[in-house]
Amino acid sequence: FVDIQKALLVGVITGKQIRADREDSLKEIGSLVSTAGSKPIIQQMRRVEKIDPRTFIGKGACSELVDMSKANDIDVVIFDCELSPGQQRNLRSLFECDVVDRTGLILDIFALHANSREARVQVELALSIYLKPRLAGIGKSLNQQGGGIGTRGPGEAKLETDLRLIEKQITKLKKSIRKIEKQRKIQSSSRKRSKIPMVSIVGYTNAGKSTLLTSLTGSNAYAADELFATVDALQRELILDEGDKKIIISDTVGFIQNLPTTLIESFKSTLEVVKDADLLLHVVDAASAFPEKHIKTVHEILEQIETTSKEIIVFNKIDKIEPFALTSLKERYPQALFISAIDNSGIEEILKKVSNFIYGELVIKKVIIEPSRLNFLVKNGEILSVTNKGSKLEVEIQLRENLVSVLESSNILVEETK
Repeated sequence: FVDIQKALLVGVITGKQIRADREDSLKEIGSLVSTAGSKPIIQQMRRVEKIDPRTFIGKGACSELVDMSKANDIDVVIFDCELSPGQQRNLRSLFECDVVDRTGLILDIFALHANSREARVQVELALSIYLKPRLAGIGKSLNQQGGGIGTRGPGEAKLETDLRLIEKQITKLKKSIRKIEKQRKIQSSSRKRSKIPMVSIVGYTNAGKSTLLTSLTGSNAYAADELFATVDALQRELILDEGDKKIIISDTVGFIQNLPTTLIESFKSTLEVVKDADLLLHVVDAASAFPEKHIKTVHEILEQIETTSKEIIVFNKIDKIEPFALTSLKERYPQALFISAIDNSGIEEILKKVSNFIYGELVIKKVIIEPSRLNFLVKNGEILSVTNKGSKLEVEIQLRENLVSVLESSNILVEETK
């Protein structure tokens, strides 16, 4: 039984791709491998002028890497690209160990971190669709290797079934997904009838979304300094305006560049939370070397799932960034918020901005009411002063902008304060 696999990481530069971007992507793969419980031993970058249909990287590059793999007793080779089933089989034969591409690695980590029934079904569907064309020749290597990257998820027994059984399994999982989607829609309809606003936290993986959820709500949400620590969608109640109002705030699965399309399809029911949100809190790791690239990746995925909700960009982890770099970010993103969720700094500013967006800015108004309507005003805002005006009362009240129309619809005369 493999306790900790030794991994060889292979980065690939094709076409007009920039080396710095590919090196950053390979570094990310290293973090993913560590999250999966394996140990990245060697990292190699290869430029590919023309993709080899048999091995992707070509015979010469393969020969070098195979020698390197055998000399270092490598257990698994990870390619930072998407391999075809045929290429993966050929490479597995050459390396004589398991070979996994970027998509397979990400799916493996999702399988590792899926805790709820909903997440497990979604991950299993994505894995089954991914593995279906790769079943030929995979059984032998899995029998030799009892654990590690490429062996989680559906498990050995399911991977070794024939194509008909896999098709049957995919059909069954899709049916389960449809039931989950139906339940989600019922929950969403109930929330909308209750007129409870929804705010969804989105962002690149390991940006600190779960830590922010904990800081905002005081609830326990699993948070760790690793990629895809959260796969399950979490929803918590958040109290605003000193207990007067409440919203639902949700944490979602982290995004990553080149997120497998099978995962996006399988997780559509979970990502419906993002589509239904009244507001998105887009969390960005301020200490990242490429925060703009992370922002772009998140926006691209939000476009894929057809999200139109407005967002507030929140730069997290400012405790880990140099002052001049922080100043530069503030200049480039003047409308963004800058916080440290781990230190709870900036949390009050987030709550204020969320309240202002959902309920409108705080304004002060004067109203003329019958004395019997005073309790109605107390429920809708903060009374600042009350003056007798004959048989009526002149009340100065502080309230949210969107509640002014509530007063007017109740036949209460509203005047601007001077």
